[in-house]
Amino acid sequence: MIEMQYNFPLLPTQGSQWQQRLATAVAALSPSDADQLRPTFRQHLDHKSIAAKWLRSDPANTFITCGGHHGTLVSQLASGTAGKPIAVEAVTYTGILQQALMLASPLIALDYDAEGMTPGSLRAACQSTQRPAAVYTMPTVHNPLGCVASLVRREAIVAVARDFDLLIIEDDAYGYMAPDAPASYAVLAPERAFYVRGLAKSYAPATRTGFLVAPPQFTSAIEMAISNTATGTSLPHNAAALSLIADGSLDALIQQKLNEGAQRNAAARAVLGDAATPGARSAWHLWVKLPNHLDASTAQRLCEERGALVSGAQGFTVPGTPIPHGLRIALGGELDPARTLEGVHIVADVLHSAR
Repeated sequence: MIEMQYNFPLLPTQGSQWQQRLATAVAALSPSDADQLRPTFRQHLDHKSIAAKWLRSDPANTFITCGGHHGTLVSQLASGTAGKPIAVEAVTYTGILQQALMLASPLIALDYDAEGMTPGSLRAACQSTQRPAAVYTMPTVHNPLGCVASLVRREAIVAVARDFDLLIIEDDAYGYMAPDAPASYAVLAPERAFYVRGLAKSYAPATRTGFLVAPPQFTSAIEMAISNTATGTSLPHNAAALSLIADGSLDALIQQKLNEGAQRNAAARAVLGDAATPGARSAWHLWVKLPNHLDASTAQRLCEERGALVSGAQGFTVPGTPIPHGLRIALGGELDPARTLEGVHIVADVLHSAR
């Protein structure tokens, strides 16, 4: 079976690299300082400084989390939006669907286009009886759509958020795939934007280190949320992850992944043609449009029967809204690009057979 559900790449050298970094971090622990073995929510200042420099953020507003999912959860808890309506694209990341269900936060499904959520649909939601308290979005390489919002679009979203005093939770899990993307919401609207970035996608899920840049008025609440959801973060794991940032190893690895991603993306688009929607050219996933008479779950099943595991739109759709005719195909599950392309041809064959 060809794996086309993992939309982040792992390179062959990463296993030994992470093993070495983690071993070095553990070896550096002082046998006379037991506090180094405790999780901490008070944040290691050297670690915060490295993270903030990499993110180009204020260290005072930068926090280390236990990954990206933890960052989005902490953002909701600290901001007081947990349990309140949250506006999202009608097709969005499964992680926020699950967190909203857990927190009993109603989701408001917004219209989207080639740049993600539309300002008009957000404004209409704010003028409805169920007004959102916050917006969750992935403006840079959206998952699953793969699109990137322009600066004009981001500024329009910020304008609506300011008009209705909305908070913005920006999940930048895949932002590394579009290094020339416009400014983040944390830059455009620092008074209301929570910026979340993990290393699971850009490096590897094993790191379990993530970052959160928050509006300054939420500093105390962020620390409390981190403390109460995870006790704190692991100093050795953070040290290992941040060593990759400090010496440039992570940026070098990301560049390799960008180069490989661009090649795989172009090859997949050449096979799929217009069925692949516009998106970041170095992204490791594509959104594929299906014929109107072919629903997403059926298309997913047909691909699997032919030997390719893909992700149907049903897994990304806000409950209670129509499921679009689409698939997400991921290009990071196979080390061999030829095998990935074989899977793309299977998807293309399913589309051709459905015509």
